Amino acid sequence: MNEISYLALLEGRIKNRLSQMSFNKIIITGPESSGKSTLADALGQHLELPVVGEYAVEYLRNTNGEYTYEDIKEIALGQYQREMEALKEYGPPIICDTSMLVLKIWSEVRFGRVDNFIIDCLENCKGDFFLLCKPDIEWTPGPFRENPSDRDQLFERYVNFLAFYDCNWGLIEGEKRLKLALGLLRDIEWNGKNAL
Repeated sequence: MNEISYLALLEGRIKNRLSQMSFNKIIITGPESSGKSTLADALGQHLELPVVGEYAVEYLRNTNGEYTYEDIKEIALGQYQREMEALKEYGPPIICDTSMLVLKIWSEVRFGRVDNFIIDCLENCKGDFFLLCKPDIEWTPGPFRENPSDRDQLFERYVNFLAFYDCNWGLIEGEKRLKLALGLLRDIEWNGKNAL
């Protein structure tokens, strides 16, 4: 079976399973320049699900890339509002091109502390499924990217959080990320256990 036929078959199976699932969000997460936005858009298109974009990009455009600790909370509030609006308009599941976990790690690394709003949101993520993108692809410069040399260290923080809090998650790595993500969504048992 060629790859296009295989993806079409997976899409059909996944769409059927998604309609029976009891989770709210498929969250694409991981260090910067790990393929999150590309994967989120591809999954949204293949599964015909709404994609909630990364509010931080819009916010930082308006501040010329400058930000403070307080801005991280504003970004979190904006992201949360967009996600809630999408859930209200479309119903679950939705695809999120970032997560409060990204904001938590960003805030910890940059400022050494995390706002309680972000922590509270993360405590309520048991109904979500995380696709963690490994930074094993080439780093691409971007206007708001800051960490080309410590992506592996940041990745470890993501793994540690997801494992410690027993989140529902799967690892995305290598070049065929869409195919891997579709396979994880197809094969996972949606009972609160890790997809790996």
